[in-house]
Amino acid sequence: MSHYRFNTQAAFAIFLIVLTSIYASQILELGIPFSTGGEPGPAFLPVALCLFMYLAGLRILHAQLTEVEPVIDEEPKSDTVPRLAQVGPQVVLVLTMLYLLAFPWIGYFFSTVFYTLLIALFFNYEFSGNWKDAAWKSALTAVAITAFGWLFFVQLFGLFLPVWGG
Repeated sequence: MSHYRFNTQAAFAIFLIVLTSIYASQILELGIPFSTGGEPGPAFLPVALCLFMYLAGLRILHAQLTEVEPVIDEEPKSDTVPRLAQVGPQVVLVLTMLYLLAFPWIGYFFSTVFYTLLIALFFNYEFSGNWKDAAWKSALTAVAITAFGWLFFVQLFGLFLPVWGG
């Protein structure tokens, strides 16, 4: 007999949908997503992000509530990171909180480089088991993501992010 169950992935999807709704409630203050000339306005990216988050959250929720629960005897194992199933989400959560706290004080460049470097370092090391290999790949990833993000906001939308101390 198959059964469906509300699991942590479904709860996480609902959490994302609620957070997106809170975020979306502020979008109305930004005005229309497109200016009169058809160029993206300041509300375009938040609207696009909210639409994506709603679709992703609903897709995850639907998938979790309609799939038959598989029988798994053990959690995922990693040769390099013990208790990966517990440690991985905690590392991401703590690093994200630190990023959000640091952003107003140290600005976009430093906070984003450190955040992406540490996130990439954790996952690259977990994948390869080699600190040296993980370090250079993570540094390259951090620089690329930070530069792309800066160019994306400045060149595409003309929005300047805080450099140091907001």
